Amino acid sequence: MSKIVAGQAGGLPLKAVPGSSTRPTTERAKEAIFSWLQSRDWLDNNAVLDLYTGSGGLAVEAASRGAASVTGVEAARKPAQIAEHNAQIINEALNRDVVTIKQLPVQRFLGSTEPSSWDLVIADPPYDIDEDELLAMIAQAFHVLMDDGLFVLETAYKSAEPIWPDDVYVVDARRYGEAMVYFVRRNGY
Repeated sequence: MSKIVAGQAGGLPLKAVPGSSTRPTTERAKEAIFSWLQSRDWLDNNAVLDLYTGSGGLAVEAASRGAASVTGVEAARKPAQIAEHNAQIINEALNRDVVTIKQLPVQRFLGSTEPSSWDLVIADPPYDIDEDELLAMIAQAFHVLMDDGLFVLETAYKSAEPIWPDDVYVVDARRYGEAMVYFVRRNGY
């Protein structure tokens, strides 16, 4: 069973998407990612965008650990419904509406979002995502990210490192089991 790892709602159980249509971030990877983010003050009172949210596990973890607002984006209906259920769990636990879920394709959401809207963008696309689609999503994510914001990307460890836009650099890259996580910022920040 999946759960919120830490923060104000740590330990609360979460609903998971049945079957193998989604690949949730492991508890170990989730704990490591959020420990990295918290130790560098990337969560407290920040606006967080969780792309390819699946069941919303990363979105609710961000909320539990102090994010001011979190939006999860998921195209598939069943995972989006489960993410909405998990968002309701965390919103009730925190006694305020922190997490919202948008059911629509990531590219459409990013294309209709104002520039510089988010402090932190987390993306956990399917490991078999088309490379052109991945690169387009990365470019769009940096468009909606604040200039001094942080982009976090989870990919398969065996996948080649993405080709990053010219004006960004990888702050850190860590392997967690089968996952590779990149922490990326714009140059000059």
